[in-house]
Amino acid sequence: MSAAAEPGTSSRHVVEIDPTWAVGGKPHGGYLLREAVALALDADHPHPMAVSAHYVSSPDAGSATVDVERVRTGRRVASSRVRLSQDGAARMEVLVSAGTWTDAEPFWTGPYGPPAMPPVEDCPRLPPRSPTGTVVGYFAHVDARLDPASAQWAEGKPQGVAEVRGWMRRDDELPSSPLDLLVFCDAMPPVTFDLGVLGWVPTLELTVHVRGLPAPGWLRVVQRARMLRDGWLDEECEVWDSTDRMVAQARQLAGYRVS
Repeated sequence: MSAAAEPGTSSRHVVEIDPTWAVGGKPHGGYLLREAVALALDADHPHPMAVSAHYVSSPDAGSATVDVERVRTGRRVASSRVRLSQDGAARMEVLVSAGTWTDAEPFWTGPYGPPAMPPVEDCPRLPPRSPTGTVVGYFAHVDARLDPASAQWAEGKPQGVAEVRGWMRRDDELPSSPLDLLVFCDAMPPVTFDLGVLGWVPTLELTVHVRGLPAPGWLRVVQRARMLRDGWLDEECEVWDSTDRMVAQARQLAGYRVS
């Protein structure tokens, strides 16, 4: 990683958006976030802490430009503004607070824990194609295995709970990094599937709080919604590592359409 940037400095990068991460032909939002945020990190602030992304318009696979502006460089936290553009148009705007996470035990946690789920071997892996036939390319990169109790919509029996749970890891089985958590927080099937709404759910805004370095092994992920209204819904996500520590939280506002 590069040395810490001075406030007010900026840099421009050309990136290649990988077509194999596409959902229905459009790049996965968590993948785009990971690629953009990585460019805002440095040796003194190597990990994302709080990330907020607005998806202005969807890019296509191929070359894109990422502009990074350092807003502030502090002893513990560096703040940056990141813009991903393509064909002269802004596609994603991101605010990034970066610092350093450790694998230390939490000082305090609430009286709750990770979601209860069957063993990973009893949870089927999600295929790279949705129930509606849409190609979901990122499931070739993310090994996601749903708790059968929260995947009955796949058999035409939605439960109406608006919650999905499952196990997750990188497909190459390498240990997950804090940057990977940005992907996993946006990698569950939409909770609308559990309500019988199977269409595309594009993200408008996504905020991720990374809470620590994930331990090696499978992650447990749960995603829920509280309300659908006027074509918009919220999704709340928690990611827990193999030592039962929560390592990421996320919330997003996304669109939906009832046919």
